Amino acid sequence: MTEEIDVQLYLQKFQGKYPQGVEGDRQIRGDLPIPFIDTTDQDIRPSTLTDEQINSWLTYAAWNLWDFILGRASEGESGLIPRQEYETVSFVQQWSTYPRFVRILVDEIGVDGLLDLAKTSRREVGTKINVTRNWAASVCPILGRGIAVDLGFHDANSKREDLEELIQFGRRLQHGTWGDGPGFVSARGYQVPALDADVLASLVDQVRPLEGQSLKTFRRFNATTELFGFMLHYDCRAGMADTGPYRLPDGRFAIVRDHFLNETAYPWAGVAEGLPYAVSQVMVFPEDKVTATVNEIQTTFTRPTNYLDFLAEGVVFARQHMDTPMSQLRVLDDAEMTSIAEACHKGTLAMYRILARKPRDEKIRDGIMVYTREFLLSHASRVGLWDKFEAEGFDTLHENATRAWPVLTGGKAQEILTPVLLFGNGFPAVQADHAGGNRPA
Repeated sequence: MTEEIDVQLYLQKFQGKYPQGVEGDRQIRGDLPIPFIDTTDQDIRPSTLTDEQINSWLTYAAWNLWDFILGRASEGESGLIPRQEYETVSFVQQWSTYPRFVRILVDEIGVDGLLDLAKTSRREVGTKINVTRNWAASVCPILGRGIAVDLGFHDANSKREDLEELIQFGRRLQHGTWGDGPGFVSARGYQVPALDADVLASLVDQVRPLEGQSLKTFRRFNATTELFGFMLHYDCRAGMADTGPYRLPDGRFAIVRDHFLNETAYPWAGVAEGLPYAVSQVMVFPEDKVTATVNEIQTTFTRPTNYLDFLAEGVVFARQHMDTPMSQLRVLDDAEMTSIAEACHKGTLAMYRILARKPRDEKIRDGIMVYTREFLLSHASRVGLWDKFEAEGFDTLHENATRAWPVLTGGKAQEILTPVLLFGNGFPAVQADHAGGNRPA
């Protein structure tokens, strides 16, 4: 860029033009060449895409990530984990490896099987086959493409088949969850009412009033399980997920919150021994006192921010193992909630001790394992492919990730990331005049 950029303007509006939130979504969707962020049963099936389809998706994804990053700006970090470093190397790793593993998955179960798999988020709680992964399994590796282009590893027209594979993979997951219409949460008014009505009713029917000691127990449980899941997943929000708000017929709404506690996929998972795989909280609030939105990674934002002060009713369920059937969810009483909260508190302290002893590079490698596994592990496990993924070298650091490591973990990371995240450079368009471009779908 030869012109000096007004950074403050670019913080207020994407590319100096599109604002955050519902209005930004409306404006940028109105300017897209075609509405390819919407999905139909027909357009999620082809394996090749036109330039217009690709570039419409990339343009929206760039705004969507900008919108998401600004909304996440207040999120804290532990200080012990170099999260920015491991996340950015992970993006390059995902771009370099995900297309092959996505093809293995789709070849095994087919497009219709993938759509059925994505319906899991409508029928289950305590599952990582959810809306977060619908978004991250395509946006994150494609962001890695942008970083690779910026680093000079290849140009924007290279590896087109991989780009098409990842765009369609994410769109198929979105379609399985939502059906026809917008796949991105930002295009759905920041609402994530993913659960089918009968599933939601079976959960909400078991809420109880929360006051006095029961309210204190519930709030402490929420805080300690959230922090533990956050630390177990290396300082990122892969260990939690909200759906909702769900409007109830009595002037109230519900948020359903999953905290993933005993994720056995990681070598340090011993700190979670004895805990259930996941706990799911149903929280009911009065609509006249609290409003809520939910973002792409299923984090709830409320007005006022002290929403738990208005918590009226709730219930907590435990899913003992990843594959425990929904019929075997159990309701936690106050005594077991207290016991789990105490175990999570001790587990968090244990994680801090583990992290304090680890060298920085080892923590980056651990973080890459988490961030790369999180968006495909549950899908592959559900269909019996995870062992094959591991045998095929899923965790092996790709040469491009190794090549990017010194830049993205060193002092120059911000020089790369600012234009990638702030100016939209993370999603460079394909060129119509490139050989092989403008292919029919």
